[in-house]
Amino acid sequence: RSRSHRDHHDHRSRRSHKRSPTPPPVSLPFSARPLSRHDFDLITPIFASYLDVQKCLELDALDPVEQKGRFKSFVKHYNRGELARGWYERVVKELGKPTSTSTPAGGGTQREGGIIPAEEEESESDDEVGPPIPGQERKPQRPGPDRPGFDDLELQRAYEEEERHNRVADIRYERRMDKKAQKEALDELIPRAEPGTHERKLEKKRELNDKLRAFREKSPGVGDEVDEGTLMGDGNDEFKARKAALQRKKNDRELRREQILQARIAEREERLREHREKEERTMEMLRSLAKRRF
Repeated sequence: RSRSHRDHHDHRSRRSHKRSPTPPPVSLPFSARPLSRHDFDLITPIFASYLDVQKCLELDALDPVEQKGRFKSFVKHYNRGELARGWYERVVKELGKPTSTSTPAGGGTQREGGIIPAEEEESESDDEVGPPIPGQERKPQRPGPDRPGFDDLELQRAYEEEERHNRVADIRYERRMDKKAQKEALDELIPRAEPGTHERKLEKKRELNDKLRAFREKSPGVGDEVDEGTLMGDGNDEFKARKAALQRKKNDRELRREQILQARIAEREERLREHREKEERTMEMLRSLAKRRF
């Protein structure tokens, strides 16, 4: 009897040890209520935005099994208070007014349309068994505003960069429109001449001179203004240039011809000199032979 009584006592002690009190719910930002897997249809747009921003994934591209797994992980981080405050604000606005979370006596959380039993809530979490992973322990929330996370800073930086780009684009557009308006007003005050006329050519010349003058003011040391002959083209200058080019070609041909003639004359004189020297040597040899005989 003593052994059976002791076994029964041990069994009751183990059973009472298992009935440990559930941890108190975490205080979420904006008094948001915890989520469950049954809230998938209620916050589908927010969850799709979360996957796009945080995971670079599209909800429609995932199969139903992976969607449920991703949503279970999202609910886990959401209920732990580990997400940025913006997500809680969006969920609260989507679900309406924030509702207070109460734990019924049966051990479960309250939701719309009923109470989730404790056994079902435990089955929704995939890593409730065992000690928590280092770095993911629940931390008590301090009163006051939360510190912005890395994702919040990245979103803020991207928003500021986009705003700066838009401001620069607006300033450039306003400058172009202002310049266009000034040009139209000037055309109304001083109408342009007909195209192809001499007055229109003079206007183009003045516009070009104005551009060159502005360029010289920005870059000092540039040459003088371009004359009318250079801008409009001068027939006499073009004819003189062609004549000078032909003259240079003629002079080059004559110079080469003279050089060739001088080379031929020098070669001919060299051959004559060699021929004379050979004749002189022959005559000298004949004279020496004649002296020996006579």
